[in-house]
Amino acid sequence: MRDQIFISYSHADKKLKDELLKHLSPYLRSGAITAWSDEQLAPGGQWFDEIKTALGNTRAAVLLVSPDFLASDFIDKEELGPFLKEAATGGVKILWVPIRASSFEETPLRHFQAVSPPNEPLGAKSKSDRDKAWVKVCQVIKKAVNP
Repeated sequence: MRDQIFISYSHADKKLKDELLKHLSPYLRSGAITAWSDEQLAPGGQWFDEIKTALGNTRAAVLLVSPDFLASDFIDKEELGPFLKEAATGGVKILWVPIRASSFEETPLRHFQAVSPPNEPLGAKSKSDRDKAWVKVCQVIKKAVNP
């Protein structure tokens, strides 16, 4: 059953992913949404199989887009590629968040509306303005998971 969000990010952007999870905490605690990221991978587990299972349970893909995200061959092939295919059939909603300036225009993401303005990446904002932006991102995520 597709009932969770899958957070896809580059490990170089872990700090911003952690900020998102902090803002998602009330939603996660209340059960309004469930989230999966690679931090759920268990030591010694079949990590690739766990990722495939998580992909299959995803209603919304939350993509934290940066140059490092776009440079990752793994993300491109094993996460973004499958999500784009699922989005084409309506199986997954793509929610991409520009966290650092990037060349997203050269990727299929150019066909999807960003959650926040691409010319205002969250990582370039002050902490206060970033907090405001994360609140809006979380509201969009909740609406995508619970239409």
